[in-house]
Amino acid sequence: MKIKVKNILVILFVILATYIAVESYPSGFQKKIAEGPSFLSRQLSSYLDDNKVNSDPYAASRYRPEDPMYSPLLAIQYGDKERAETLLTPLVEKGDSEAMFWLAEITYGQSIYSGNTAGELFKKAAELGNPYAAIRLDNRNIECTRYMGHHCSEEWGEKGRVILKKLAETGDARAGYALFQHDVMLDGGNGVSLGEDSFSTLAKAAVDGVKDNYYYPLITLLNFYQLNASYPVWNRINDSDDGTHILSEKDKEIIKSLYMLSVNNNDIYSINVALSYRKSNKNSILDDEYIDRQRIRTLPIWSTKFGYAPAYARIAILDRDALFQGAAWAIVNDIMRNDNNFDYGRWLTSFEYIITSEFNQKFLDQNELKKSQEISKELIKTLTPTIYLDENQTYVL
Repeated sequence: MKIKVKNILVILFVILATYIAVESYPSGFQKKIAEGPSFLSRQLSSYLDDNKVNSDPYAASRYRPEDPMYSPLLAIQYGDKERAETLLTPLVEKGDSEAMFWLAEITYGQSIYSGNTAGELFKKAAELGNPYAAIRLDNRNIECTRYMGHHCSEEWGEKGRVILKKLAETGDARAGYALFQHDVMLDGGNGVSLGEDSFSTLAKAAVDGVKDNYYYPLITLLNFYQLNASYPVWNRINDSDDGTHILSEKDKEIIKSLYMLSVNNNDIYSINVALSYRKSNKNSILDDEYIDRQRIRTLPIWSTKFGYAPAYARIAILDRDALFQGAAWAIVNDIMRNDNNFDYGRWLTSFEYIITSEFNQKFLDQNELKKSQEISKELIKTLTPTIYLDENQTYVL
């Protein structure tokens, strides 16, 4: 009897030990994640070889000036929803499902009464086969049920996913990224707890996106790597005392090269999103000088992000003339938002505040301000604004 009990205990011990070993040993998925961004640099090596700035200002733009949707989306980016509605309405009347999506988007949430109008537009677009409108009507998304109630259903969400999956399989990065975002929504909005399927979807979209100058999935994935959001517990060998993950120098260099790839292809979102792992110089992926230089370089393709104010302020410490240029860009913004008329608007006021309060510098006097106004007239002629909004990024930055 004692022998039998002993044998049983041995068997149970073996079973338990095997179970623990299997559970603790990293799966193929865990290995893939723990590998970090190396797989990206391997798959995109041919794109990383060329570090030149793309001469096409619209390389990463959602639309180009000749496209019907360019002007309406530009109006939305500049905060002029009234003009956008005027431009979108004729396209909606012609049955353009993209125009329906965007008219619904700018209508949604304007008041407690606008949800029905937005819902009807999303539904018309979905019926025409627009998968982005369809997943917008998923009743598992609180953003739908909040104002568009009876228009929402799980069926619309699933119909949208079917179309998006087919598009993603063909290399459509925008569709792949929409699928990933929908996965995040279904998972309760916690984008850092990536399952195997959603990680694979995002990784494929990131690679496909680079090939088509669509960088939202890449930037999202790089951000996860920087935050150590996707590393399994067993691999946390580089954690610091405060619980944050310290990137290896190899990973830093890969992330930096991929970031620079998107910047060199004039992706405005990449240029203006905060990508440094920490604010301290020790762990920063990119230094302020590099980011300042890129923000200033790309002002003609998008001057609506106010990150250029500190950039000019830092330059003005050594060269006060930089303030003339910075103020001129602020004036350009105010003019573009005010039917081409100049007044001492919000952007110039904000620029003055940053210069005087945050950087403790003397602002322009009246004569210097007139000089900036003259510079702004020339700057407007150089504008080639890109469209960074799309169905996955509908919020104006």
